[in-house]
Amino acid sequence: MDLYYMPISPPCWSVLLLGRQLDLTFNLKVVDFKAEAHKKEDFLKINPAHTIPTLAVDENFALSESRAIMTYLMEAHIATNGQDHPLYPRDAKTRGLIHNRLDFDLGTLYHRIIAYCSPQWKSGTMGTEENRAKLEEAFGFLEVFLSKNGFAASDHLTIADIALFVSVSVLDLCSYDRSKYGKVAAWYDVCKKELVGYDDVIAKGFPEWKKIVTQPKN
Repeated sequence: MDLYYMPISPPCWSVLLLGRQLDLTFNLKVVDFKAEAHKKEDFLKINPAHTIPTLAVDENFALSESRAIMTYLMEAHIATNGQDHPLYPRDAKTRGLIHNRLDFDLGTLYHRIIAYCSPQWKSGTMGTEENRAKLEEAFGFLEVFLSKNGFAASDHLTIADIALFVSVSVLDLCSYDRSKYGKVAAWYDVCKKELVGYDDVIAKGFPEWKKIVTQPKN
């Protein structure tokens, strides 16, 4: 499988982390956005929306959007191995919660993190109070989600935790104190320890990020 990606892209980190949990091997293809490689004809044939990550399974099937790729990889893994997997249990209620948390990550948490942090990355100025308030509201939701079992959708790690963990990790590149959210902080530490590949995927991507990120001095 060809995975078109960028080493500094959080959505790509989610797919790469899942790949490490499943012991998958991707044929990694870096897409140079500065050179507008994502707008070239050969890539547009694979993904007309010219976004990353993009997974090309074969000549007839390619998929974009990290959370869609993650669910596909889990479905394919389960079908191939013929058994359930704790990262994506077959139980309908658990899967419903997983999809709910993935949608929350995409539509609320990640969006609000980027909205708050972008001014710092672009100009070194703090995010607006309005965007801070929206981000704090999203963290309040996540705190509630984690209050029952300590994880996002079950009593153990699932792909929802992987996606949410990656989103929260972006705040390590932004001036924002999340320590007041005790359950989020504890969950984050557990994910960081239990997820195979954190150092190779996320921590490795931070230095490249920091070359283009301006963090304001407190």
